[in-house]
Amino acid sequence: MAPSTQDIIAYVGGLAGHGLNRDEGVKHGEPDRAVDGVLVCWMATRQALETAAREGCDLVLTHESLYYPYNATDRDDNPPGWEEWPTNRGRREVLERHDLTLLRVHGSLDEVAIYDDFAALLGLGEPAQADALARVYDVAPCTVADLVARVKRCTGLGAVRVSAPRGMEQVVRRVGLPWGGLGLFVNVGYQQRLVEMGCDAMIAGESDDYGMRFGADLGIPLIETGHSVSENPGLRRFADMLAARFPGLRVVYHECPPAWEIV
Repeated sequence: MAPSTQDIIAYVGGLAGHGLNRDEGVKHGEPDRAVDGVLVCWMATRQALETAAREGCDLVLTHESLYYPYNATDRDDNPPGWEEWPTNRGRREVLERHDLTLLRVHGSLDEVAIYDDFAALLGLGEPAQADALARVYDVAPCTVADLVARVKRCTGLGAVRVSAPRGMEQVVRRVGLPWGGLGLFVNVGYQQRLVEMGCDAMIAGESDDYGMRFGADLGIPLIETGHSVSENPGLRRFADMLAARFPGLRVVYHECPPAWEIV
């Protein structure tokens, strides 16, 4: 018998140890349907949604917000007309045209796989100190330049953005990971917790000018890999976990690459 959307939600809840968070759940389509195929992706871009339809998936399990502004379906302060913004309308039209259900699983998957898999990708081992999802890792003393080379090698990125307030030859020993969007200035409280835990370098998912300057004032370098780059490994592993839990379910993993390139 094919699992239902609610069976998959229950599986995630069992792994996380709690029910879905407020920003999670079914954001489009039938809340409880029999599922023949599921596509797992970082964001439900139009390309991801079209891939789901082409691959015969009727459920899209996405990590990030479906619509803009962020968390649009869960807030009451959206700008007028947001539903008809071309990006939002285009995604909705693909969902409707192919009768797709969309399930968002955000923080619960951070707990289950995403954070740990970013650390594993970077070969950081066990955290030296941990406080929920705030963790720091001791590394053999190395220069910022050495750490950059390690990040590029582990992620396969040809280039990364680096804030190096004391130069590329600064020696660092303890790394904090503001993965995903936690390097952004709107989440700077997370960086502060890493500072309190003694990090002297950060390897981030996504950051911005404001976010980088928070640590720069303290002489803490930050290496930016990209939001999706830092979270894709965990989503790929979760797709494998889902396939193992529901053997008859078609599970497709769709890779969302970085949205930018350096030219």
